Amino acid sequence: MRNYLLLIAAAGVLMLSSCTSPVKKNTAETQTPESSTSGAPSENLKLEFSGAENFTIKNAKLKVSLYGVDEKLADVPASLITEQEYERKSIPFTIDLPIPKDAESKINPKPAGPAKYYVTISWDSDGNGKADEKGDIFIDYDKQFPNVKLTGEPQKIYLKVLK
Repeated sequence: MRNYLLLIAAAGVLMLSSCTSPVKKNTAETQTPESSTSGAPSENLKLEFSGAENFTIKNAKLKVSLYGVDEKLADVPASLITEQEYERKSIPFTIDLPIPKDAESKINPKPAGPAKYYVTISWDSDGNGKADEKGDIFIDYDKQFPNVKLTGEPQKIYLKVLK
């Protein structure tokens, strides 16, 4: 019983800590070009993939996906904005991911404030016929979550072998 109470208390603390971000009075003034697609959005998202390990790539085909979500909503699934397949035989590598000019309009539910974007990859790099399993190359979430800004500037995504 004590374990259940500790678990509930920990969950409550986590929920409260996620709700304590400062309130912005005027979102039109505080919205930055990095978090919005208004103005002059980039047509390509330049991503630089790198990693500290020695990678063995048997299957060069990978899929990169861009997702968006309202930055202020919790427990809402992100919306797929676009995805593209690539072939890469070595790491590091750089890609240009085409993004639609109306990327924010593809987010459901529609963002009331700034939108947040992130990328994912799906790669059966070890060639066993199953992507995203032990032995495959995957995003290193321990090093940095793959949040991206829809600007023309290159952005780094760190990779590792899934263990």
